[in-house]
Amino acid sequence: MPTGDVDPPLIRVLLGSDTEVVGFTQPGRPFRVGWEGGERWMWGPLEARPGFTRTWQVGAWSEERWAGEAVERLRAGLPGEAEVTTEAGEDGLIRVRVRWDVPLAEARTRLTALGFEEALPLRGSGTVTLEDGTGAEVRAPWFRVVPNGPWPTRVAVGPREGRRYRGRFVVRADGERVLVIDELNLESYLRGVVPAEMGPLAFPQLEALKAQAVAARTYAVAHRGDHEDLGYDLCATPACQVYRGVDVEHRLTDRAVEETAGIIATFDGEPIDAMYTSTCGGHTEDASVLFSGRAQPYLKGVACAWDRPLELAGTGPATGWLDRTAFMARLAEAVLDLGPSPTPGGVLARVAELTGGAAPEAPPADDGAYLQGLVEAARLDAAARVLVGATGPVPPLLELADLVEVPLDPPTGAWDDGWHLAAALAALEIQGVVRHDTGEAVPRPEGVGIFPRRARASEPLEGPFALWERWDGGWRSVRTTTVLPGTLLERWRLGDRVLAVAVRRSRGDGEADRRSAWRSWVREKTWAELAERMGMPDLLRLEITRRAATGRVVGLAAVGRSGRRKEWEGFAVRRALGLPETFVAFQRVKTPEEGDVVRFIGRGWGHGVGLCQNGAYGLARAGMTYDRILRHYYTGIELELLEPAPGP
Repeated sequence: MPTGDVDPPLIRVLLGSDTEVVGFTQPGRPFRVGWEGGERWMWGPLEARPGFTRTWQVGAWSEERWAGEAVERLRAGLPGEAEVTTEAGEDGLIRVRVRWDVPLAEARTRLTALGFEEALPLRGSGTVTLEDGTGAEVRAPWFRVVPNGPWPTRVAVGPREGRRYRGRFVVRADGERVLVIDELNLESYLRGVVPAEMGPLAFPQLEALKAQAVAARTYAVAHRGDHEDLGYDLCATPACQVYRGVDVEHRLTDRAVEETAGIIATFDGEPIDAMYTSTCGGHTEDASVLFSGRAQPYLKGVACAWDRPLELAGTGPATGWLDRTAFMARLAEAVLDLGPSPTPGGVLARVAELTGGAAPEAPPADDGAYLQGLVEAARLDAAARVLVGATGPVPPLLELADLVEVPLDPPTGAWDDGWHLAAALAALEIQGVVRHDTGEAVPRPEGVGIFPRRARASEPLEGPFALWERWDGGWRSVRTTTVLPGTLLERWRLGDRVLAVAVRRSRGDGEADRRSAWRSWVREKTWAELAERMGMPDLLRLEITRRAATGRVVGLAAVGRSGRRKEWEGFAVRRALGLPETFVAFQRVKTPEEGDVVRFIGRGWGHGVGLCQNGAYGLARAGMTYDRILRHYYTGIELELLEPAPGP
């Protein structure tokens, strides 16, 4: 890690641009300001505004005589004020340019009056006017602004409230805009990138954050110099990678940066193009399919899961599918241990024994009396009285179960259907005698473990216990089954004893990114909306021309009634449709409200290439270390230490 925020290696980050003002907003703070041929102290707050635009491109012509006519008109209209030049391009066009020092608004007005409404300030040209809190003002094409003192600098672009950033800054002209660029040490930069890309509160797993730190560091190194013509390497937005400065820094992501300091991913000795995505929908994609210009051997599609089968074994016989009530009744039989054909009175007595409550003296006469007996036997009468009231439209035990989210269906009226046993299990779970939790399957030295949802570490799954498989609202008992690390498990315990474990096969069996809110989604767009979006007013139909092996749509055509046809390939399909991902199926339906609507059912969020952020979090929870996570998503890479080098 650096000792200072401007130690090499440096990275240059475009914080933003504005046509009006960029501000360093700390009053009274001294800044050392330098420019070509000058240097001075200035005092905050500083404001940088577009000054004069020195070079305008007024047009480009294919015929020399037309370009010559434009030159004559400009020289006649701007006599002695401006330098008018021509430049022949490799494309055969002759460009006419005007160079002169006048304010932007005046230059545009005068060029428009001469018939050159489309004139544009040449990128990278112009000047910046920098004014400080004392009224002192300087003007130059660019300034380096070095804050005095080690604390962060608040920078505001346009009307937005500023953020605090480390390092020093460059302000430079770009036509009608002012650019503000943060120059800082690479590791200091990552402290503001990692929490912006993977918030430590949403992804509180160090190994996942370390993988993100290495990916972000590698991406920055691989893309240095991408915008050399404008003096910066990366932007601060998702178009590059998100950078939000000091205000998002967090001790957990700081630790991820520190513990991987200087480490980058390489292929054949070169930093990789470390693309990453939010949620891949269970499988990443080959970059060659979505981005033909970024095809790389290490950017291959992989399953977003840990390919390490784990074996679980249970004690009970295999059964067919049971509904929730029948399943809970089976668990209750194991908890109550009353043998075959337990009576209602016997169940209430056993519940009272387990909880220290009082069993009714007489057997219950009906379902209402039985439910009230469970409330008293499980010592839930005070909770029912305070939290749900003594009277209501449904019995207090049902209201309590609903309040604490313990599943319990209403009574069905028949003792032998298992509902009464299920109600006893619910009462014991509400009281806390039976404990039900969820977590991911993880490998442990002694076998399979569980990483409970809110725990900080995994725990062993010690048998014997009954083993079940669950698909949404159905359960079946199995003798053995195989799971992948990260598969969701449900566990029921009585004291220290594990009674049962259920493998959750629905909602992403073994998929590392299943926790993401974007694992699946539905969008509906009207036919008229799609026609406008795709530039096809007479849209007749949409055609999928190609799908990738994963199922992503990577070829799409829009056909009009006139026979006109427009096509999109790769990532352009997502932009054309305006969807979170192209891992999608769709159909046209009619609705009474909006007429023809296209209903899209999809998976994932982002482009689907490279490291999956939600998947990395799932793999980390399942016990995978950051280096294995990176090697999982980037095929054939090596991890190397970046050699210190001077900054730009």
